[in-house]
Amino acid sequence: MNEKELLIYDFDVFKAVVEIEIERIKRYKDGKVFSIAFIYFPNLATKIKEIKAKEDYFIFLFKENVRTSDVLAPVEEDFVFMFFPYTEKKDAEKAIQRVKNKLKLDIIEGIATFPEDGKTSKELFTKLVQIMNDKLIPVIKI
Repeated sequence: MNEKELLIYDFDVFKAVVEIEIERIKRYKDGKVFSIAFIYFPNLATKIKEIKAKEDYFIFLFKENVRTSDVLAPVEEDFVFMFFPYTEKKDAEKAIQRVKNKLKLDIIEGIATFPEDGKTSKELFTKLVQIMNDKLIPVIKI
């Protein structure tokens, strides 16, 4: 297993990473920022079939295009959450843009940043869900 694969976790661990980071910032009063994001690949299943890749191929390709310290939490084959430590929203946007350029896939994303969008994990995830609803409901057509 290479180093880049080590920071791919399930969603429960992802939530815990966010909560731990908030507690660390509070404890040490260092005023740091971080961002969390969702990334949805609407046509990923079709692309996987086109190139005859394994389902996790794009996750590992994705991980190769972000920092080692960034955390991925795939929820479904076409939906990923990310944690960007010490990263403001504009820099998280740049990281996601690099992924878009590399993968050449349609990507719908949303970003919430601590403390700008929330000072607790609940506030941050609420903001991210709000962004998800605004961006994804028209696409998924529930």
